[in-house]
Amino acid sequence: MSTTATKETSGPGAPVRAPLIALHGVTKRFGPVQALTSVDLEIPSGQVTALVGDNGAGKSVLIKTLSGLWPPDEGEILWEGRAIHLHGPRDAEQLGITTIYQDLALCDNLDIVQNMFLGHELRRHGLLDEGPMELAARKTLQDLHVTTVRSIRQPVASLSGGQRQSVAVAKAMMGEPKLVIMDEPTAALGVAQTKMVLRLVSRLSTQGIAVILISHNLNDVFSVADRIAILHLGHLVAAGSMSDFDPPTVIDYMSTGRSWAGARADVRLMRGDGKSRDGAEPGSAEVATELKHEEAEEEQQAEADQTAAPAAVSDAAAGGVLAESLGDYLRAWGKRIRSGESGALPVLIGLAAIVIFFQIEESTFLSAGNLVNLIVQAATFILFAAAEVYVLVLSEVDLSVGFAGAVVGFTIAELIAPPVDAAWWVAILAGFAVGAGIGTLQGTLVSRLHLPSFIVTLGGLLFWEGVMIELATIDKHAVGGVISIDPSSPVFKLVNSNMSVALGWIVLAVVIGFFAFTSISGAARRRSQGLSAPPLSVTLFTVALAAVVGFLLVLVCDANRGSLFSPLRGVPWVVPYVLVIICAWSVLMGRTSLGRYIYAIGASPQAAHRAGISVPVIRTAGFMLSSLTAAMAGLAYESRLGSISIGVDGGTLGLFGVAAAVIGGASLFGGRGKPIHALIGGIVVATVYNGLALMGVSAAVQDMATAVVLVIAVTIDSVVRRRSKTTV
Repeated sequence: MSTTATKETSGPGAPVRAPLIALHGVTKRFGPVQALTSVDLEIPSGQVTALVGDNGAGKSVLIKTLSGLWPPDEGEILWEGRAIHLHGPRDAEQLGITTIYQDLALCDNLDIVQNMFLGHELRRHGLLDEGPMELAARKTLQDLHVTTVRSIRQPVASLSGGQRQSVAVAKAMMGEPKLVIMDEPTAALGVAQTKMVLRLVSRLSTQGIAVILISHNLNDVFSVADRIAILHLGHLVAAGSMSDFDPPTVIDYMSTGRSWAGARADVRLMRGDGKSRDGAEPGSAEVATELKHEEAEEEQQAEADQTAAPAAVSDAAAGGVLAESLGDYLRAWGKRIRSGESGALPVLIGLAAIVIFFQIEESTFLSAGNLVNLIVQAATFILFAAAEVYVLVLSEVDLSVGFAGAVVGFTIAELIAPPVDAAWWVAILAGFAVGAGIGTLQGTLVSRLHLPSFIVTLGGLLFWEGVMIELATIDKHAVGGVISIDPSSPVFKLVNSNMSVALGWIVLAVVIGFFAFTSISGAARRRSQGLSAPPLSVTLFTVALAAVVGFLLVLVCDANRGSLFSPLRGVPWVVPYVLVIICAWSVLMGRTSLGRYIYAIGASPQAAHRAGISVPVIRTAGFMLSSLTAAMAGLAYESRLGSISIGVDGGTLGLFGVAAAVIGGASLFGGRGKPIHALIGGIVVATVYNGLALMGVSAAVQDMATAVVLVIAVTIDSVVRRRSKTTV
């Protein structure tokens, strides 16, 4: 039995392999703490090297050094014979080094495909190209014989521990790595899940990939490892072939830094299934043969499953809903609702109940005039809610959006008024630039200085209120702190003028036609790529539903809301203004890398950082987009009033934005929220205020009613999601 302390040894007749990566004298310190001391280690390709040691031995420091998270203080790292300097995870990934941490670094709110490609998304015309990513993810999982996943489009939060490990391994394989580092891959797993993960480790080495396996479980180590390296208090005390070690010797090195093997007898090796074998050599052909037999049985079972139900496996792997007709699709949708995946349904049901109540109490509630007034009122709530969605998804908050919008409103009003007399579009662009600058400043303070967003934006609320008052003070045209907008200006007409009746119908036809074309062609493209897609009947049903909603909206707006001698018809221009913003932000959040990264950071900033994403930059971009959207809300707000004044209650507007976003479905805990949630929540808040105002209820009661609706919405969402977790 070998007792070599710091130099690697090889068993008799073992093949000599050139090291893929070699460490020479690597030392790492954290202040007075010496984490690693002159570590010399070589990792060959096509073998599993176990890295073991007691707590505090330096294993995590060593793998983070190899992963590019922490540079060594002394020594050098050689990759394929040449010295390298790793300045971050991106550098390591570009070489072919991938690390699977103990916490797996997965984002629970993203699905399997999104996690596997996080930081390496495929794009087409600037947008995420989901089809090729799904195909590549499916192939990788099949190559690794991962057959227990129901759908590659299911959220990672719904997976078991073994399935999550499988996804983490598959994610590591997406970049065709040469070295895979696995930190405690079987920790907290059951027997069956542990065997599944160990098979994955074995398959990696058979593909010529070097594997570093960090584990406290010596049964796992002796089951799959070809080599072993033992750390003790930051020193590499032993390394070599598994055939030169047995468990008692490894334990001696781990606990004392030296071996007491000479005083031992009757060495017993414990197999991975807990059964003891006398006289068996660790890492012998018997263990390898056992794994091969288990892999063969698994492959035969997978082939049998695919033969028995090929269509179901294909659809599940592609992440689609298993449906061949509209009826099947609706039944599948109903099943998802019963399992807790209700989406915005509770809010929509609540909105319907509120509408019925107000119509019973006040018969004019559903009149065309009041409905259009409600839509105009909702525009401001929707846009402020959309501003909050960005920061809520990031697990942050922005209390300053109300006054940021007010500052933009003053900026636009002063630029289009004498003596500047700037073109309306120049003034609007300048105002939006001011809004984006406000968000960039606040986002930089949060992301770079690590200040709490609550404090930063609370300070912003007070600061931008002061800036607003100062702007009104220095402007000679601000009478009593109010700047009026010329009724002939497009800024005034945004809310206070309407599209012609004919133009409204033309725009509706174009929008529905475009939506139908993109939906049908998109589904056809997915089918041509071998991916699942909703049946044509489902697509047509969705298009028809959108057409009905659009038809009713235009029909209501085209009804005469004026008098016989002074008719008022047409869709207010603010409606397409809001819808274009919501659609654009929906594309940004759902179809771009920036949106994907915002969701990832909201769920796990650490996982996003390890995927090579610049977390501070994305956080700053989120705050910038929030204030830019608040600027758009400020434009709608001053257009509706026909003026802007220091009487703007920016604090209340910001809180209403948070309330509307949460009511619509965004989460206060980050990682979840869409622009469509702002649309739904804004309409709910506007409906409550409009209905109570018709009933003659005071403003105080309106505020209390909105608070009750908010609490009810959050309670329903919490109960439904808790039920969803218990059914996984």
